[in-house]
Amino acid sequence: MLGLLLSGGTQAESSSPVPLEHEVYSLLDRLEVRGFVSGVDDGMRPMSQAHVSHLLAAALAQEGLQGLDRARVEEFVDYFATPGLLYPDQEPDSGQATSGGEAHQDAGLHQIRGPHQITRQWLPPAVRYQTPQGWVGLDLLARQQTDVFGGRTRDADEWVLRNRLGALVQGQLGTRVGFRISFEQTREEGAERNYAIRSDVFEPRREAVQLKGGVVDYHEATAIVSFGLGKLVDVVAGKGQVMWGPAPQDNLGLSANTPSYDMVLLRSRLGVIRFEHLAARLRPCPDRPDAPTCSGLGDPNASYIVNGMTRSLEREKYLAGHRLEISPRPWIDIGFQELVVYGDRGPELAYLNPFMFFWAAQSHLGDKDNVMMTFDVDVRPHHGWRFYAAYAIDDLKKLKVFSDDFANKFSLQLGGLWTDPLGAPDTDVRAEYVRIEPWIYTHKFPINTFRHFDAPLGHSLGPNSDRWQISIEHRWRRELATRLRWSRARHGDNERLPDGSIRNVGGDLHLGWRPGDDREVKRFLDGNLSTWNTLGLDVECRLWSRLHLVGTAEFESATNVPLAPRWQQGVPLTYRSGYGDGEQLHFAVDLRYGLL
Repeated sequence: MLGLLLSGGTQAESSSPVPLEHEVYSLLDRLEVRGFVSGVDDGMRPMSQAHVSHLLAAALAQEGLQGLDRARVEEFVDYFATPGLLYPDQEPDSGQATSGGEAHQDAGLHQIRGPHQITRQWLPPAVRYQTPQGWVGLDLLARQQTDVFGGRTRDADEWVLRNRLGALVQGQLGTRVGFRISFEQTREEGAERNYAIRSDVFEPRREAVQLKGGVVDYHEATAIVSFGLGKLVDVVAGKGQVMWGPAPQDNLGLSANTPSYDMVLLRSRLGVIRFEHLAARLRPCPDRPDAPTCSGLGDPNASYIVNGMTRSLEREKYLAGHRLEISPRPWIDIGFQELVVYGDRGPELAYLNPFMFFWAAQSHLGDKDNVMMTFDVDVRPHHGWRFYAAYAIDDLKKLKVFSDDFANKFSLQLGGLWTDPLGAPDTDVRAEYVRIEPWIYTHKFPINTFRHFDAPLGHSLGPNSDRWQISIEHRWRRELATRLRWSRARHGDNERLPDGSIRNVGGDLHLGWRPGDDREVKRFLDGNLSTWNTLGLDVECRLWSRLHLVGTAEFESATNVPLAPRWQQGVPLTYRSGYGDGEQLHFAVDLRYGLL
């Protein structure tokens, strides 16, 4: 089979992935809805730089593309052009090392795909070495985030500061190999904030942390290499992330709510059919006293004593998945995916098989793993309109499929995008509803919980929750956009009884079914019901090249919600500070250079 893939002459063009947080994804979504581009494949992210470059070039060739949309596309065409990939009538430049100057930028324009005039608002990496065979670039990563919370029984404002510093190396070797390597070190501190357990850390996407009383340190590194096999298959390997599903941010299956993980991703496209297969190694969160959520996830059989200290090794945990997308018409995408989380053994050959039906494989292996299936559809019936729907089945009790048995775990997500509503230019209106049934993502064996470290792999709401949300975004200039948003969210949490025990209603990602829990009756939003009504305003401004400033002002009115200081998601119930009503104000400033 590998020989067939490698035969056929022309090789697949491959390049490094575009970070999931990059604003080009929302631009491509808007362009597809407006009919200027098709084949976006935004149900499977990250996209490669080469694919994004082709899409932008196709949009720029449309004569009807005007105004700010055209200006933004021109900028991104410059930014995502793949150096080293020349047109037949272009002469290669000699190798040269540069430092972000105008002369280098002029030279690089000879290698941009397409004859379009470039606005030169986006600059190449600060330091880049380029030859006819490829290029490598080095750049800085820096970020400063400040969050201030007031109200809701607080005696004084609560401040959280996060300072990050790192570096990025990326490049391209010919047309077949691309790579992207990054590292970022973070220090977080808060006024009157004492970091005693992992849940005290404000940043939800965290790997191992060093708790130091008033401050906490943590870091994250990514390293991805992408290379083409033949004309049909792309391989992405390293430490990164994958997002599957039609929603722009949170999806029912795979979202970007966790730290990165070690993975191998196979990507293939055959006409209107796209396919991806993922194999990844996950980490259970550390089995340490400062991580009570993770208690019991160490491997006692692998513990030993060295230098008078006990070293407990982690149990093994893995993720596998595959996703198939078909576009029978340019205006509709239909997707199906399976995901499985398993552990306490090495990689499972049945799940490494890209074409194996995981639901059947799990039964063959003894029904001891956590499998989820998702069906979704993305429809664009008319220029300016987009609708999507996703339905997830985490588990199914075949003989009681229509009952309230806890094993019947379903989720529903509905959303839509309306561009330039009522003739208002450069405006996007988004709306979404998501309902996540109790017990979803949990498992009777904690090693199979649908999480990486202690962050959810799926939707951030977690089980036994729902949310309505709507946003109106307007772009005033290429560098300036505002977003007004509203949401109403509800969550049924587990209850702590007077005797200290926990009534488990399936409202905690980290607590699956236990002997003695009610398994015959599942009630949506049962337990300790919390409600949040949130109104927010975001202002996004690009100050220079990759230097972005995002300001947020948010007002939240809530009923029976967790109170400070331990009010965030993921705090174990026994560590909560209590529940109450009240209003909260949140102001945030995020100054960022580069993307991890």
